[in-house]
Amino acid sequence: MVIRLFFLLLLIFIAIMFISEFRNMKQLKIDYPDLPQEAYDLRKDNLIVWATALILQFLLPYLFLSTRLSQKISLWAGRGRGMILSGILYGIIFFTIMYLIKLPLNFYSSFILRHKYGLTSQSLARWLELSLKSFLVNQLALAFFIWIPYYFIYSYPRSWWLHMGLLLIPLVVFMVFIWPMYIDPIFNNYSPIEDGALAGKINELLDKANISDADIFVVDKSRDTKTMNAYMTGIFNSKRIVLWDTTINNLEEEEVLAITAHEIGHYVEGHIWKTIILSCIGNILILYLVYRSANWVMYNSNLRFGFRNLFNYASLPLFILLLNLFLFLSNPISNYLSRWMEREADSYEIILMEDREAAVSAMEKLYDHSLGLPRPSNFYKIWYNTHPPLEERVEFYRTFNLD
Repeated sequence: MVIRLFFLLLLIFIAIMFISEFRNMKQLKIDYPDLPQEAYDLRKDNLIVWATALILQFLLPYLFLSTRLSQKISLWAGRGRGMILSGILYGIIFFTIMYLIKLPLNFYSSFILRHKYGLTSQSLARWLELSLKSFLVNQLALAFFIWIPYYFIYSYPRSWWLHMGLLLIPLVVFMVFIWPMYIDPIFNNYSPIEDGALAGKINELLDKANISDADIFVVDKSRDTKTMNAYMTGIFNSKRIVLWDTTINNLEEEEVLAITAHEIGHYVEGHIWKTIILSCIGNILILYLVYRSANWVMYNSNLRFGFRNLFNYASLPLFILLLNLFLFLSNPISNYLSRWMEREADSYEIILMEDREAAVSAMEKLYDHSLGLPRPSNFYKIWYNTHPPLEERVEFYRTFNLD
């Protein structure tokens, strides 16, 4: 009964989102008559992909539980093997099955659609290479550590959520600082910027922001996409600004500097550390909710899923389902905080550049090259937008007081 109600509510949520987005697109055609039809078509296709992915996000873990497939995998993996080895085997099988099931949708959304709308010239071989690398690095690697939360569940049945939350703190730091430096280069080539004039002006911005010892790199994203981006990360003498080569190739120098100033703003405003702190607090709160919910499910399941307690690798889909649920419900809060940080970085960008026009033109080109719409519906913005919409950002840039 509960699961039926949940999926009914999920379908209602999706229906409301579609209605909101289609009404918004209808109004956009009035407000922005020159927008290309491809932008609307891409938005519609992306909505279908989003809805499908959202349903699978909850349906797949539930099917692993309700069919007892998870229990069967757990029983096989645990035959005559210790806790660590059986966990690794279970994880390899589970994540491989999940990867293969999601592969067609991932291929359609990240290859077929992007080629359809001219957003990439990526080859099929390159897509397969990145997909396999992503699977090995992001998912299969988890299989080798899956035993850790179960060790805490066994050792601290009433406080495992707190131990796991604390253990995730160094992992969050790793993801923020170490991943961009050592893991991202597995997927793309990073090289020092060759444009000496542009590098000199970026260094002038860094000096103006009182940032020293920052390297400037260019990453060859043009192999994979025609969209543009940049970011700044690192601490102490590992600070680095990374520009996508598509950004340098498609923008004027002042526009590249505007985007760079925005990323410097994130660094100066302490958004990296704020994100780490908020993520760690959020992780602990969500894990506590998972702990309480998982115990409630076990109490009311009557062995429906084939296992008696949470200290069983067969319970992994249950944890994933609940994690997905609470992360989904926390979206409005986390994305509001993200948009707030983006607004702070926008402010710093204008102050550092002392040039609002470069910021406006750079942002408009970013959206044009990705076939983005000037604004989503308010419902979509609240739930999913990590950045303020183009319409809001342009208005903010033009009205920001530089005096």
